[in-house]
Amino acid sequence: MQCKPWLKNGIRAVGFGLALLAAVLVVGHYLMPHSNRYLTGYTAGGILGEDFDTIDVLVMGDSNAAQGVSPMEWYSQNGITGYTYASGWLSVYNIYYRLQNIYTEQTPRVVIVSTGPVYTKKGTETYLQCAIGDVADELLPLLRFHDNWKYLNFGNLLEEHDYTWRDVNKGYTAITDVGAYMSGDYMYDIQATEHIPLLARLYLDRIAALCDEHGSELILMTVPAASGWNHARHNGIRDYAEERGLTYLDYNTPELNPGIDWRTDTPDGGAHLNVLGARKLTAALGTYLTENFALPDHRGTALYEDWDADAATYTAAMTELVATNEAAAAYQLEQIGHTA
Repeated sequence: MQCKPWLKNGIRAVGFGLALLAAVLVVGHYLMPHSNRYLTGYTAGGILGEDFDTIDVLVMGDSNAAQGVSPMEWYSQNGITGYTYASGWLSVYNIYYRLQNIYTEQTPRVVIVSTGPVYTKKGTETYLQCAIGDVADELLPLLRFHDNWKYLNFGNLLEEHDYTWRDVNKGYTAITDVGAYMSGDYMYDIQATEHIPLLARLYLDRIAALCDEHGSELILMTVPAASGWNHARHNGIRDYAEERGLTYLDYNTPELNPGIDWRTDTPDGGAHLNVLGARKLTAALGTYLTENFALPDHRGTALYEDWDADAATYTAAMTELVATNEAAAAYQLEQIGHTA
């Protein structure tokens, strides 16, 4: 029996589509960075170099989290293994798919999602455009890594990807600059509410379901950010957390503020935290974790020798960074005093 022309055309179209998709996926694979050190912004990709099931607390978010939460502080003081998987402009759509990938190697007891990405969109993009672009990037590596063609040659084209690199700082990026925020209370309008965009809400639901599926406790957390946060956004996240029965920790509120001094604890006028601010936030978050979860102390135990070595390296480097930041903070206060 002879096929009808429309059926032949349909089969050809489907075949062409499948062949095109296969080509896109293959090319995308070869465009992915050969080292996990360059897999994403900051040093988030280092989590793929950690041994399986060694991360107890996973923090996910954008640059605020990357510069605000230093998990090695927890290990040094309490033996808690943590990692900050964070990158500039990371959205909740990115976070969902990256968390899916992390769960293939890690099963964290606690997943902390920084809330800045809930309201993330670039430039003049709409929230819908942001969602479409980020989801496409996650599903099609060719889109996400398209610029990497510049680094390919016949010598490295067929090299296997080496994702064994480990980051001593566990995803944290230390900044010692000081640039004061002096514009007053940014959390003053307690009545306003900025509702979570519909698609972001959908993906928060998916993140929560993914955590439930893997037995992780999900916590929503907001990093202190004087120039990027306000009470309207706090209320939007608070309402969602109450509706879903989730814990929400907003360290911008008077109740939870870890003692941030916006004259000295920010490098860029309140957008992010420097080392001084990050130490305060990390300590507050660490206290919450130790008081609410029975997380094991891994220090000096088998399989964690690398973490013990990392802790020694981290502590030595952080001592110097703190001294540098304190000197910059003292100079900043002196300058503020001169202009007061």
